[in-house]
Amino acid sequence: MGVFSSGLDRYLNRDDITLKQSSAETASATGSGVELGDKASMALIVDVTAATGTSPTLLVTVEGSNDGSVWYTLAKIGANGVVYGDVAAAPSNFTTAATVRAVVPAARFVRSKSTIGGTTPSFTYSVAGSAA
Repeated sequence: MGVFSSGLDRYLNRDDITLKQSSAETASATGSGVELGDKASMALIVDVTAATGTSPTLLVTVEGSNDGSVWYTLAKIGANGVVYGDVAAAPSNFTTAATVRAVVPAARFVRSKSTIGGTTPSFTYSVAGSAA
């Protein structure tokens, strides 16, 4: 069962997805694309379990693509929530351990991208959930 499991799961065509396995990152990174096909939305959890360094910052961007080649911003996830697309101001950066849940529109292909800053920053985090 998925991260957002309920008694309705048997009626939904849901797939568990992982955009980033839990691991430490010390610099900005872009994950590999995951093909979702015709899924309409994703229920994601960004789980930051450790943050070290001097003034470390992390912002997670979820990107979508119709062809796996040209990517666009679906959402930005930070410590105080989520903003959709690229038009709104980004949420505040993660600076400590925290967990944020977000429902994000899906695209045929999706991936996560992190923007990490600070002096010798290190974040251990994952991006995972379900797509339906």
